[in-house]
Amino acid sequence: MSTLAVEVPKDLAKALRNETRRKIIEILRKEGPMTVSQLARRLDMSKSTVHYHLQELKKAGFVDVVMEEPGPAIPKKYYGLKAEPVEIGEPRIDDAVEYVKNVLKRSEDPEIAVLHAVAASYRAILESIGVDTEGILYELGQRVGRELARELDEEDAERVLERLLSGIGKEIEVERKDGKVIVSIKGCMECSDLPYGPACHFEAGLIAGVLEELEGDGWKTEEVMCSGAGAEACVFEAERTEG
Repeated sequence: MSTLAVEVPKDLAKALRNETRRKIIEILRKEGPMTVSQLARRLDMSKSTVHYHLQELKKAGFVDVVMEEPGPAIPKKYYGLKAEPVEIGEPRIDDAVEYVKNVLKRSEDPEIAVLHAVAASYRAILESIGVDTEGILYELGQRVGRELARELDEEDAERVLERLLSGIGKEIEVERKDGKVIVSIKGCMECSDLPYGPACHFEAGLIAGVLEELEGDGWKTEEVMCSGAGAEACVFEAERTEG
């Protein structure tokens, strides 16, 4: 099986990883558009350094020249926010650790437990700082589902779903009813220790992706019952989308 590569927007990650760029975003958010010289004075840095960081933010789509004024030699360029990154809080590490510890306890196989813990760690940290992971996880699951469905030597969507989801839950059931594909996962590793639901967005996307790849057309999956919300099993309903 070939390695599945997930493309990450490198400019976005690079832009927000730097403390100076985060400070520039915060200043522009609070004080409005500024020139390179004004930002250099606020940050106590050279104009060339500030200009470099502004160009990195511009490439990532966060800032742009929003206004120009005539100057003695060249126009004064004012940089302002074009798009604001999600405002996040401090990570609640203790909550994240507790969730990951519970994930580890539920698996009898140490190697499988570590894989689940790695995935749970990313989710726990993102959600602990206030990032809404629903859309991200659904799209990721959808892409992974399509890729795995292409790789597996199997054309029956129900068997593929049972095979892929068996690593996530203890009991998997797939059936068709009224034009829908109904998937039930008992003992779900994704959400059993979460205090809320629906929470299995990756699994919902994966189901849709497998069905799209093997049966064509567009599919949309909704989690109608979730262990995170107290249900005995996570239940998904997938149906074809119009158009």
